[in-house]
Amino acid sequence: MIKQKDQLTTVTASNVRGGNGDIFRTVVFAEEELLDKATMVALITVPPGSSAGEHAHGPDAELYYIISGTLRLTDDGITKDLVAGDAVFTGGGASHSVENVSDKDASMLAVVIK
Repeated sequence: MIKQKDQLTTVTASNVRGGNGDIFRTVVFAEEELLDKATMVALITVPPGSSAGEHAHGPDAELYYIISGTLRLTDDGITKDLVAGDAVFTGGGASHSVENVSDKDASMLAVVIK
C-alpha cells in the first residue's frame, strides 16, 4: 500500500493520558490497514510545553523514533532527553511518558504493535 502526503489526516489530541497541551497525530497507517500486526503508525508532533502522561503498554508495545527536536522521555522510570535518531521501545507492562521541554516543536514516528 502506498500513501502520499496529501492522503494523511492530522488530528489534535488534548491532555493526552493526563499530559499537558495539545499533541498532533498524523496517521500514516490506521489499524484497519495494518493486517492485524499493529494498531497505529503515526507522525507525532509535540509543541513546546506539551506532553503525553505516563501510560503502560501490555499486552501491546510501542516504539518511538525521534525525527526532530528534543523530547524528554521517561521509560520504565528512566528519564533521558532524546534527539533526532534516538529511539525507545516500551512493552511488557512497562510504562512511559514524553514531554517537550524545549522551545521548538519536536516530532517522532510512533508505532503501536500488537
